Amino acid sequence: MKQVTCRLLASVATAAVLSSPALAVDLKIGHGHTESHSFHLAMEKMAELLEEKAPGAFDVEIFANAQLGSEREMQEQLTLGTLELTVTGVLGVYEPKLALLELPFLFRDRDHVRAAQDSEAVASLVATLPPKGLRLIGFVENGFRNITNNATAVTAPSDVDGLKIRTPENQAQIETFKALGAQPTPMPFSELYAALRQGVVDGQENPLQNIYDGKLFEVQKHLAMTGHIYNSAYIVVSESFYQGLSDDDRAALDAAAVEAGNWQMQMLADKDSELLGKLKEAGMEVTEPEKAAFLDATAPAYDVFYSQYGEDAKAFVEAVKGM
Repeated sequence: MKQVTCRLLASVATAAVLSSPALAVDLKIGHGHTESHSFHLAMEKMAELLEEKAPGAFDVEIFANAQLGSEREMQEQLTLGTLELTVTGVLGVYEPKLALLELPFLFRDRDHVRAAQDSEAVASLVATLPPKGLRLIGFVENGFRNITNNATAVTAPSDVDGLKIRTPENQAQIETFKALGAQPTPMPFSELYAALRQGVVDGQENPLQNIYDGKLFEVQKHLAMTGHIYNSAYIVVSESFYQGLSDDDRAALDAAAVEAGNWQMQMLADKDSELLGKLKEAGMEVTEPEKAAFLDATAPAYDVFYSQYGEDAKAFVEAVKGM
């Protein structure tokens, strides 16, 4: 009788384990902007989509304002497996050729951008990331970048000559501003406001959402709508975390990242004119330079990449331009 009872209890315990729901996987997401920034809103959207596609599978926590470190530091955490996911603009640290996507005046419009993001050319480019501990699973929009400064209204490339301009730690932006005769000064976005306020740099270049959300209008007078570079940011996951997921959870994560990115890009497209109006209301003096002159002036940036990466870089750029 005792043996029967033990077997019965063991059977009940096994059935309880099999029927109980699996524990949710912790998914920490870090980024460097505020809770009102579109990157944060996109990550909230992604969390909603994950719950729809894989109910109860993920326990998502989002850390804004560079709480977990700079973009570079959070990327390093992904490779170590101490952070699961980040939104970053400096993925070129791990694949320098990604800077080709940010060459000046490469893209005509957002439809052109989407075609490139979905292309085999870009898929081949980012295939180098998983062996380095990261995986690109989606894009969000940073936007078309514009120049601000406190020295002068920018109406022509010559107006940028000699200005000390903060750029991201990204070779495409650095080479673009070298071509314009400026002094590019790379630094993290989290340090930018203080650097502008203290006069460490004369100006910077960013999409409208970053200029507004970062309150750069408080420390910058002139805004030039150059649109010189279209800038994506990347939704990147730790490869060790990704490989530890079930097939169904990986599929849900991939789909949620793509859908959240598309949602965010459309939201920003709808907000462009609103953001520009708010910056004008905040006191910024806005100019709209002739872009053809900037296109010609920044052409040497392409030659730097062609000499560095050879015919592969030229073939990649031609493929993107032809889409």
